Amino acid sequence: MFEVQPPGSFPLSVDPAFQADAVRDLEQVSRMVREATRPFPVLGLILTGSVARGEGTLIADAEAGTRWLGDLDCVLVAPSGWRTPAREIDDAILQVVSQLNNDPANRRRGLKLGLNRMPASRLARLRQSIFNRELLEHAKLLWGTPAALPTPSWWTAGVREVPLRDAFRLLNNRIMQQVIARTSQETGDAEPLSTEYRLGKFWIELATSLSVFLGCYRTTYRERQSAFEALLTARPEIFGAEFSQLLVSRLREAMAVKFGQSPRVLTPPGRWFNEAARVARRVWFWESARMLDANPLGTNSDDANPDDTDWRLVISRLRRLETGRQRARDWMRLLIRDRALRRLTPYAVSTLRAALSAGSRANAIYASGSLLEFFWEEIGLETEPGPQIARTLGTFLNVRTGSGPARRLMLARSAQAAWEQHLHFSPA
Repeated sequence: MFEVQPPGSFPLSVDPAFQADAVRDLEQVSRMVREATRPFPVLGLILTGSVARGEGTLIADAEAGTRWLGDLDCVLVAPSGWRTPAREIDDAILQVVSQLNNDPANRRRGLKLGLNRMPASRLARLRQSIFNRELLEHAKLLWGTPAALPTPSWWTAGVREVPLRDAFRLLNNRIMQQVIARTSQETGDAEPLSTEYRLGKFWIELATSLSVFLGCYRTTYRERQSAFEALLTARPEIFGAEFSQLLVSRLREAMAVKFGQSPRVLTPPGRWFNEAARVARRVWFWESARMLDANPLGTNSDDANPDDTDWRLVISRLRRLETGRQRARDWMRLLIRDRALRRLTPYAVSTLRAALSAGSRANAIYASGSLLEFFWEEIGLETEPGPQIARTLGTFLNVRTGSGPARRLMLARSAQAAWEQHLHFSPA
């Protein structure tokens, strides 16, 4: 499937005016990774994500010329087997990523590399998912040996369906990233442009998740937006006309930002975060109900006004939706990654107890992210249900809670740390 396509042989940027700058940056990345990994038996460097689809976002910048509003995401494919010097390759990757991302000129232009190593055997075993389908359909092999890169059997057989579970996981991950964005906004660490871009990503990926449930998923932003709008226009009864129009409007605004147009003024930013949280809660309850229902496109009376005010339902639904296989894999991941758990220290015992209370560590983290996003204001108050939710999150995250906004901030940071350590780059 793969063929070598060096930088400059395919579109990178939405705006053709920025193509030359994008090619120059990708050539630098490609060259540095190749030089850093030359001593090792690597099989190739694959560009993934929106840049590989020709949908990368650069904008004009008065000082730097152009500025990136997204990362350059790449996968370095290595041979499988015990003879592959995995740790040495990872050290080389960390060094080149640090060198690129910490370069002052690159920081001014927002140029940031995301690079992960993938054994060829894992490439052959990729599960059906949104990310993997887009990777296999649009990824570009910048250099390497095409014949040495395998493809999964389901892809070779022509299967293109994305499981609902993966779409729901995407929604949960984006909700967690919204919590991170809200935390940065509250502490004053967020730049306005960064905040706008994160909110735009929320609307785009929420629509992506919904598109899988609605049967209109496409692998490019433009095609997906068109299909999503067409379906909601044709079937407003799914969410109601007002809510459907809100989804369409916010997706259009987010796509405009994604494609480099001037963002709206975030005044006040809390309003936009509150609106996103309200929509996320509605969609989360709708999707989880569809997964628990035999009719995924049912439009019963509860769909228009779902009971999304009972915070306990978030926990119970996550437990019901998690399969035995997912739970076993998550526990194995937890025991492998956290060596302290194998020594049964007091911290380990309390962490295991917290995971058990939610069914798994993944459930505890996703429930924490969702409850923080859906009940952000309540958790910052001293009236119920805020303190009760906070105590539950304190149990899930193995932290002691304080009071008020400081309590909310501590919980949000703990949820972020747990998500980044346990779930961010983990397969579904």
